[in-house]
Amino acid sequence: MLKVKRMELVEIYSNKDAQIKVNNPQCYLQITWLQHPTSTSFRQTLLFASNYALANQVCSWMCDMREIIYLELMDQNWLVREIFPAFDPLSHHLYAYVVGTKGQEVFCSYHIHTLVAERENLNEKIEIEIFFEKSIAQQ
Repeated sequence: MLKVKRMELVEIYSNKDAQIKVNNPQCYLQITWLQHPTSTSFRQTLLFASNYALANQVCSWMCDMREIIYLELMDQNWLVREIFPAFDPLSHHLYAYVVGTKGQEVFCSYHIHTLVAERENLNEKIEIEIFFEKSIAQQ
């Protein structure tokens, strides 16, 4: 879990599909998907978040995927192949997914979790957990 205390979040990015908020003192970034994104929007949002996280030494991420119906397999692989390896190798990163109980985003999240666990260069620096409730993920 992320062990996040009650904190003030500042919005740094927003589009019709997603909103990104941060708390820099806590090194925390939160992506909330507002609706199902296109592949292009998903990648643009994650690239922005990743670049911001790298520049600001963010190590705790929460990705609220409850409004995403599914992620294309190519986007799941892109995330593990392109975004996660860019994380600072000197830091341990916590990445929490919040998913619904009915959508395919649950399977996508578990697939991403498995891909990271299988890659030796990633499983040592990124810890992924999956939650059904945002409040529990933040504890």
